[in-house]
Amino acid sequence: MRSLLLPYLVAAPTFITVVFGQRTHNQPKHASYQDSLDLICHSGTCYPKVFQPTHEFQVVHDDQELPPGLHYRLNLETGLKEAKINVDDGSDAINGVVVLPPDQGAELLSSNDPPEQQVPSSDDGAIKPPLSAPGDRVAISESLEVILDPSSRSTSDIAVALLSLEDPAHEIYWGLQISAPRYVASLLRLIRSAPDSSIRSSSALVLGSALSNNPRALASATSDPHVPLIRSLLSSLETEKDAHARARTLYALNKAAKSPLTRSEFLIGGGMRILQDLFTQGNPEFMVKTATFVEDNFLNDDMRAESELKAEAGVKKQHNVPNRYRPYRALNDERNFYQPLEDALLNRSNQKDLENDDFKSKIFSALSALKRKYPGDEACTPSLDFLTWLEGQVDLKGKALVELEEEGGQLTILLAVEHRWLFVGSPKEE
Repeated sequence: MRSLLLPYLVAAPTFITVVFGQRTHNQPKHASYQDSLDLICHSGTCYPKVFQPTHEFQVVHDDQELPPGLHYRLNLETGLKEAKINVDDGSDAINGVVVLPPDQGAELLSSNDPPEQQVPSSDDGAIKPPLSAPGDRVAISESLEVILDPSSRSTSDIAVALLSLEDPAHEIYWGLQISAPRYVASLLRLIRSAPDSSIRSSSALVLGSALSNNPRALASATSDPHVPLIRSLLSSLETEKDAHARARTLYALNKAAKSPLTRSEFLIGGGMRILQDLFTQGNPEFMVKTATFVEDNFLNDDMRAESELKAEAGVKKQHNVPNRYRPYRALNDERNFYQPLEDALLNRSNQKDLENDDFKSKIFSALSALKRKYPGDEACTPSLDFLTWLEGQVDLKGKALVELEEEGGQLTILLAVEHRWLFVGSPKEE
C-alpha cells in the first residue's frame, strides 16, 4: 500500500494526506473521547491522552490514543503529523489521495519522523498552534535553542533570538512552550547574569510575556522545584542596577505572582521588604510599577480573585512548595508600604518627575487600597500633611466633577473625591 502514495509525494510536496476509515459530517463527534480529562505530560508540556479532534488540523503525538475515522496529513516541511475530523464526500479518496486501512495507516504515521512540536492542552481541549508559516515555527524553535545554550552564542545572536520571541510569547501556544522549565531556567540565568543589560531586559520581557494571562504557562514554569522562578526573579531584582532592566524584571515578577503558591514564595522570600527598599530608591516608572504590583497582587481582592481562579487549577496541585500565602506575613509586610507611598504622593523628596497626574493617581490608588484593607491600623494613619493635601484636592473651586472629567489630566482629583472617606472617617456619599 505504501507504494500507492509515491505519486502524491510529487504532486503535493507540502503534505501527505491519509484517511483512516470514513466518517460523515452528520455523525456525532467522538463523544466518548471528548469527555476524557487524562493528560500526558513531558517536560512541563501537557496534552490529552486521547486525541481531541476538531474540524481543523491539530498535531498528533506518538503516545496519544487515536479515535477512528480521522483525516490525517503529514507535513513534510515541519515533520508534524496532523489530524482532524473526516468529512465523507462519498468517495474512497479526498482530493485524489488514497484511503488506507487503519492498521496500515497507523504503521505509516508511526515511522521515524522528525521531532514534532508538542501541543499543550487547556480546559477546552488542545491548544492549537497559531496560524503561521512553517518557517515561522522553525525560526521560533531555533531562537529557543539559542536561549537554551547562550554560552556558545554571541551577544548579537542572543539579542536577535530574544527579539524574535517577544511577539510570539504573548500567544497562548508559544507562551506555554517558552514556559517549559528548561527554557525558564535559561531565561532566569540570562536575567540574573548576562553581562549586557539589554539582554537581561529582553529576557525578562520574554518571560513576563509568556506568563501573562496564561495560567497553564505559570503552572509549567513552576512545575520543577529545581527552577526557582520567584526566588530567582527577586534576587535579580535586588541586584539589578540598570533602571530599564529592573523595570522589566519587576514586570516578569508581576506576571509570575498570579497564584497563591507564587505569592507565598514571594512573601517567604522577603519580597515586600525588597520592593520597599527599591521603591524608595527607584525612578518614577519603577515606583509606579511597584505600587501597581502591590495593589494588584495583595490589596485588590477582585483582581487577585480573578487571577487565582485562572491559575489555581494548574498550580495549587503541586506539593513541592506551600500552596497558600501566609496572611499574617502579608499583613506585617503590606502595612510598611503606607509611609513610602504617602511620601511619594506628597513628593517629600522634591523630585520634579513626581508631580504629574499619572504618577500621583497611581500612587494614590495603591495608598487608598492599602487604607481600605487596614482602615483602623495605626501603621496606616494619615499624616496631617497628607490630610491637608487631600482637602486641597477635593476643593473643586466651584467646578463640577463632569467638567474635570472633560478637561482630562485630573484623575488624582477625581480619586481624591471618591476615596476621601477612607482617610477622614466619613461614610462615602453615593
